[in-house]
Amino acid sequence: MLGLYVFVILICLGGWLLLNTNEFFDHVSFLPVLPVLLVGYLFLQAVPLPLGLIDFLSPVRAERVGMVNELAGTGQHYVSLSESGIAGMFKAIFVLALLVYYYSLKKVISTDEHAYSMLFYCLMIVGAIEALYGLLQFVNPAIGILWLKVTTGRAAYGTIIYKNQYASLLNMIWPLAVGGAAMFFSGRKGKRRQGEGRKKSQDIFQKVSSTRPQALLLAVLSIMIALAVLFSLSRGGILSMVLVGLCLIIMMPFTMKSKLLALLAFVLLTGAYGSMMGLDTIMSRFDTIGASKAARLDIYTASLPLMADHWLTGIGLGSYTLLSPVYLKGFGEILHVDRVHNEYLELVIELGIPVASLLFCWLAWGMGKLLKRILALRVEGESQVAKRIMATASFCGIIGFLAHGLIDFGWRLPANVFFAMTLLALCVASLESIEGKDSSTDRSAANGEISQAVG
Repeated sequence: MLGLYVFVILICLGGWLLLNTNEFFDHVSFLPVLPVLLVGYLFLQAVPLPLGLIDFLSPVRAERVGMVNELAGTGQHYVSLSESGIAGMFKAIFVLALLVYYYSLKKVISTDEHAYSMLFYCLMIVGAIEALYGLLQFVNPAIGILWLKVTTGRAAYGTIIYKNQYASLLNMIWPLAVGGAAMFFSGRKGKRRQGEGRKKSQDIFQKVSSTRPQALLLAVLSIMIALAVLFSLSRGGILSMVLVGLCLIIMMPFTMKSKLLALLAFVLLTGAYGSMMGLDTIMSRFDTIGASKAARLDIYTASLPLMADHWLTGIGLGSYTLLSPVYLKGFGEILHVDRVHNEYLELVIELGIPVASLLFCWLAWGMGKLLKRILALRVEGESQVAKRIMATASFCGIIGFLAHGLIDFGWRLPANVFFAMTLLALCVASLESIEGKDSSTDRSAANGEISQAVG
C-alpha cells in the first residue's frame, strides 16, 4: 500500500504542483537545496557503480563483495554503495514523495482557508479515533489490532503495532488539540472585550458556560489523547509529551497565569481519569528504565564499529537490519536487533558522517529559524492570533517528534513522517499568512505617511 500512496503522490500531487502553480518555477532559488541533494545522494547510494569506485569510497563494502564473488563464484563488477540497493531506491523515491507532499499541501492551505480548517479537523478526527481505540485496547487487551493477527500486551497501540511509534504519532496531534481549544477560547475572550462578554467577576461556571463548544470539545480530546500516550506505556513517548507540554507553556501567546491555570486543569483531569484506569501500570514501566537504558547503550556501543567501517558513504537507508547480525554480538542467538533505537545514530550509520552531519545541522538551523519567526510575530485581530497559536502548536509537535527520535525509531513509520511534514506545512503556512499581512500593513502605513508628507 505504501508504494501505491507514493505513486499517487508523485503522479497526482507532483503533476498538480508542476502544472498549476507558477510559484514552484518563479522561486526555485528559494527552495531548500539540501533535501533535493539528499534525494540525489540516496539515489547515488542505490544505483550500481563500478567495483573499483566502491573500493575507493567504501573499502569494507568492496571487501564483502569480493568475498561473495570468491565464495559463491559470482562475478559482480557493478554493485551499489547501499547494502540493499532496491530498498535504498525505494527510500529515495519515498523522500522525494515527502517533498512533493509538503510543497503541495503548503500551497493548498496557504491559498484556501477552507482547506486549512479542513486539514485541522481531519487531524483531530484521526487523533480521536486512534486515542479512543488505544484506550479501549488498554481496558480490554483482547481487542488487539482488529485486522492483524498480532498478540499485544495490555497497552494502547491504536492501529500501530509498535507502541512507541503510536505515542510518537499522538504527540504530534494533541498539541494541535490544545492549540485549537486555546484558539476558540481566545476568540471568546476577544468578543468579550468588545462588549459581548460578562464582567471579570464572573465565577468559574459562568466562564465555562460562555466558552465556545469547540473549545471544550477540543480540550476533552487533548486529555483523551494524552491519556492514550500515557497508557501506550512508551517511556520515550511520555517523556516527549512532557517536553511538548513545557514548550507549549513557554511559547503560547497568553499570560502566565492563564497558562498555569490551564496546565493545572489539564494535569488534574488527566490524573483523575488516569488513576481510574491504573496509573500504577505506568509507574511500573519506569521502574524498569534502568535495564532498558543499559540494553540500548549496549546496542549503541555495538553499532559504533559499523559506523566506523562506513563513515564516509554509509550503508544505505534500510540496510541496518542486514548488517546488524554481523556486527552486534552477545545479544543472543535468537534475538535480531533490527533498529538502533536512536534515529540520529542510525542515520549516521546509513548515510555516513558527512551527509548525516549536514542533515542534522540543516534541521537545527531550520527549527531555529522557525522559532525565531514565531517569537518575532506581531499579531492583530482574532484571525492572526489563531494562526499564531496553530504555528506554535505545530512547532511544538515537531519538537516532540524530533526529541523522541533520540531514544526510539518513530521516524521509520511512514505515517509519522507524513504527519511531521503536515505539521511543518501548517506551521510555515500560518507564519507566512501572518507575515504577509504584516508586510501589507507596513506598506499601507508607509504609503499613508508618504501621502501626508506630499499633502
